[in-house]
Amino acid sequence: MINFQIYKNGQEIVFEKPNDYFSDKMLQTLFIFHGLYGRGKNWQTFSKKFSKKENQIVVTVDLRNHGGNDFEEDISYILMMNDIISLFNYLGVENTNLLGHSMGGKLAMVIALLEPKYINKVIIADISPIDYDNNESEIINALLNINLNLIRNRNEADKILSKYIDKKFLRSFLLQNLELLEGKYKWSINLMAIKKSLNDLRKFPHIKNINKFDKEVLCIYGGNSEYVKEEHFNVFKRFFSNIFFHEIKNADHFLHIENPLEFYEASNKFLNN
Repeated sequence: MINFQIYKNGQEIVFEKPNDYFSDKMLQTLFIFHGLYGRGKNWQTFSKKFSKKENQIVVTVDLRNHGGNDFEEDISYILMMNDIISLFNYLGVENTNLLGHSMGGKLAMVIALLEPKYINKVIIADISPIDYDNNESEIINALLNINLNLIRNRNEADKILSKYIDKKFLRSFLLQNLELLEGKYKWSINLMAIKKSLNDLRKFPHIKNINKFDKEVLCIYGGNSEYVKEEHFNVFKRFFSNIFFHEIKNADHFLHIENPLEFYEASNKFLNN
């Protein structure tokens, strides 16, 4: 079972058994999927805010080969979807909203298209249902090039990584996956599996004979981001017949961090309309 965290009444709660939280049919649930190199805890602040609504419970998920899950040999959108459906069934979730950023946004789209019976509304954060060029290889290679046996602290790892990645924020985001265990640093994400599957993760699965998802979908995108452009809107409409778009101006790919207030307000309004 993949790792997950549950939030209710503005707080993370201790999970004991599914029926304690998901048997109430009046309860609205929101599952949040992080992006590549991320983890569910990245969305803790938003989860606490979303879960302050009295009848809403929020679940953040550590996707396959991320967030300290047991390492698996492979990672793909279909495998991640199967992980999530297993989690839905385990928790007894029959109808839920989804929010996914980047890779997590593609996953949310795949689930909505292939397993629509589980899904109500979907929020896609700064990603399109298209194939992107694989420009992530420099990042994964830079992480793999860090000799963890020689690292004494995160600052040393950051110094090495700065030779390849000049953005301090991005380095800090990546190095959240560096954990100190029994006096030695290790990666909490499966870098080798991700590298092997990186080309596929940059693409959108080619799914044949698929019906359009006709429930409400919101795509929130950064005005400065290369991941969602107006020319992609018609591609979205091939899959989603009831889709809306919200641009956050002067924001890039990590729009929820660059402008968290507008991101939250747009998401919350959409979920509660």
